Amino acid sequence: MTVTLAELYVRQGLIGRAREIYRRLAEAGDETARRRLAELPSAEGAIAVLRDLLKRVQDRRRGN
Repeated sequence: MTVTLAELYVRQGLIGRAREIYRRLAEAGDETARRRLAELPSAEGAIAVLRDLLKRVQDRRRGN
């Protein structure tokens, strides 16, 4: 696994795969990989939106 492969994944939108490669490289001491890992976009905002949507759907199904 290399930084180049991780960057190819990023360009293809496969952030999870890229994140895994960067994580492994960073654990092995690669400082560039550690920095790039910190720069990758996070899905936390999207996850929060989806959780909120799911809660509203569940509430409606319960009649709330």
